[in-house]
Amino acid sequence: MKTNNKQPTAYIICGFIGAGKTTFAKKLEKQTGAFRITKDEWLIDLVGHDPKIEGFKKYNEKICRLSHKLACEFIKRGIDVILDEGFWAEQQRQDIREKMEKAGAKVILYYVNCPMALMWERVVERNKNLTPDSFKISKQMFYGYAKYWQPPEVGEDYVLAPVFNTGS
Repeated sequence: MKTNNKQPTAYIICGFIGAGKTTFAKKLEKQTGAFRITKDEWLIDLVGHDPKIEGFKKYNEKICRLSHKLACEFIKRGIDVILDEGFWAEQQRQDIREKMEKAGAKVILYYVNCPMALMWERVVERNKNLTPDSFKISKQMFYGYAKYWQPPEVGEDYVLAPVFNTGS
């Protein structure tokens, strides 16, 4: 049951490791009052800061399914949501857009674009003092994951998010 008459918004945050997704999502949360779902915070609560643990991929998939289900329930109740997940692949972005629209949301995809060198610098700094929403990422992992990163293309209908000097 919707709590109001306005169409709820699903803010989808897309970007690579260290781009500033969570920093942007937190600012957007303050600005909009939307409910923020940052899957890495949940994962870290469950498995810690090391994404190399056995079974991590399965945990990640389960948390994503749970966060999407929760986001849909909020949308159906008329509550705006922010999904801070990365959405590295175009197919992931298409799938989440369809899920959120089917639940009744207006979807805004934000692309947090940042140069690879700056993202790596941020990860190095973050690794020195891990926050509740960040994993320890080695250089090998960072550049290994880069092969899976598919930045949004012009036809994908996204809004370019601002790049911040600090944060991840």
